[in-house]
Parts: sequence; C-alpha cells; structure tokens
Amino acid sequence: MKKFSSLILFLSLVGYSFSSKLTEIQYRNEFTSWMSRNQRSYASEEFITRYSTFKSNLDFINQWNSKGSETILGLNKFADITNDQYRENYLSEPFDSLSSPLIHIKKEGEEVSKNNGVDWRKQGAVSSVKNQIGGCGSWPLSAIGATESAHFLANQKDHLVSLSEQNLIDCSNLNKPCYQGKVNEAFQYIIDAGGIDTEESYPFNGGERGKCNYNSSNSGASLSSYKKVISGSESSLESAVSLKPVATYIDASCLSFQFYSSGIYYEASCSSTDLNLSVLVVGYDSSSSSSDSKYWIVQNSWGTSWGEDGYILMSKDRGNNCGISTMAFYPIV
Repeated sequence: MKKFSSLILFLSLVGYSFSSKLTEIQYRNEFTSWMSRNQRSYASEEFITRYSTFKSNLDFINQWNSKGSETILGLNKFADITNDQYRENYLSEPFDSLSSPLIHIKKEGEEVSKNNGVDWRKQGAVSSVKNQIGGCGSWPLSAIGATESAHFLANQKDHLVSLSEQNLIDCSNLNKPCYQGKVNEAFQYIIDAGGIDTEESYPFNGGERGKCNYNSSNSGASLSSYKKVISGSESSLESAVSLKPVATYIDASCLSFQFYSSGIYYEASCSSTDLNLSVLVVGYDSSSSSSDSKYWIVQNSWGTSWGEDGYILMSKDRGNNCGISTMAFYPIV
C-alpha cells in the first residue's frame, strides 16, 4: 500500500511538472503577441531559432515566478535572445574590480547617513531613462547622468541641463576600445577638458566613436573632482547617495536580471566582483526593519520598457549583492 501511495505521489508530481509548462498553442500565442508588441518579424529559419529561445526563456520566467520570489520577472525585448547573446550585446566584458585604486569618500569615524530613504527623482535631479545604443555600452550614460544630477544640485537650477554622451564617446577613454571605457575615466576627462558640451550642441549620432569635436564655448557643466565609494561598503554608498545620484557597476549577467520586471531584485548567483554594467543609483529605502525589504533605486539605460519604467529596485544591505557598492563613483562640481 505504501509503494502504491508513493507511486501515486510520484505520478502527481510528474504530472504537475508537465502541466506547469504551456501547450504548443499557448507558446505560439504568447510568441505571436510578443512579436506584435515588440514589432518583430523573422525569416522562416530564424523564426524557428527565435521561437525555441523564446519558449526556453518563458519557461524560466514562469518557473521563477512560481516560487513566490520578491523579484518578479516578465517578457521584455530580450525574450527572443539567449543569455549568451544578451551578455555579448548589452553587457561589457567583466573586469577585475579589485584592481581599481580606492579613493575614500569619508574619513575613519565619519558618520554615515541616517536618512531612512531618498529619491532624487522627486527633486527633479534625475534625467530621463535613456536607451543604450551602439558599441560603447553603458558607461557614457551613467557618467553623464551622474554629472547632470551633480550640476543640477550644485547650482540649484530649475531644470536639468542635458549633456552630451557623444562628447564622452568621441573624446574620453581613447587609449582603449570604446566598450572598455570606465565611468571614473569619463569624469577625469571632463575635469581635464574643463567641461562637457550640451546635448544640443553635440548631439548623439548612434553611439559609435567618431572625431572629437568638443567646444568649450558649448560646455554645459564642469567638474572639479570625483570620489569613489569605499569598495564593498553599502553604508558608504548610502552616504554618497544621500548627497547625490551615484554611478556604479553591477553584475547584470544572470537570466533573472535580463527579465527583471518589478519587485526587489535579489540574485544569489550574481558576482560582487565580476562587473559588467554601469548604472545610476538615484535613491534608496531603508525604512523597513527587514533586510529583505530594503532596496536601492537604480536607473538602467535599456529604455522604459525594461523593468519598472527603466528602473530596478536592487536589494540593499544583503552582502553587497551583485556588487552594487564595489565600484561606485560620484562627481564633484
């Protein structure tokens, strides 16, 4: 009788496993709907490959969400590409964050922020979400975003001055391929050049590197220095973000990040040292007594269709998850 009961339990679990996946008609309807929303069309051979990838990604999303995680995943513009393709096209090559020199933002014994939270978007100090295009990656966008915010807050402007990402792409980090550029080196370029041109005077041309055409008469902002958050210290990052938005690097390589939709993002599998995406931390919420409910407010650069209107809430005070405080910089006007 016990063997029979065990068999029934086994068959019910197997049945649940199979039933948790969609039928072929359901997969096809989901894919057709997704293609329409994202304006995709394929030749017959490519359709087969993309459809197979889509099904695999949808299975992962459904399986993840069925566990009741605080992180909610969903179909987005990456649903027809593999994780390898996503990493190759949207992330930079992982770099050794531990080799970066430390520039401490506070002296020993200095108090950290006591604020329960801050959201610089509410002060009008954060520019709109951009959409990463071209081969240079995310660093120009987060560097410009941090500079725009710092300039706004330092000068008490009534509106943000839009600055030129293309200026950085064409003129900074010239000793290396554009996709290997770094936020701190972008800040150093602005310091050395004496400024950064406005977006209006030096418009975006597709994100590919061209001739440097910086003109100081068109400068919209300048920097005097920049500082680095103490590596791995989320309390140090909190102190910095309480002053202004901060550009940082994270590990965004996991499938869960690729398909993030809403909720507080926590990924046990991500690295705190192999970092591959530069983002802008624009606030945090530490009001909850539970570490699971604390989060960083992070602006990404993949358009507003990704995440929560282009943002992600990343877990805070949970062991520097995904390296949120490993390589973080902010500029000084």
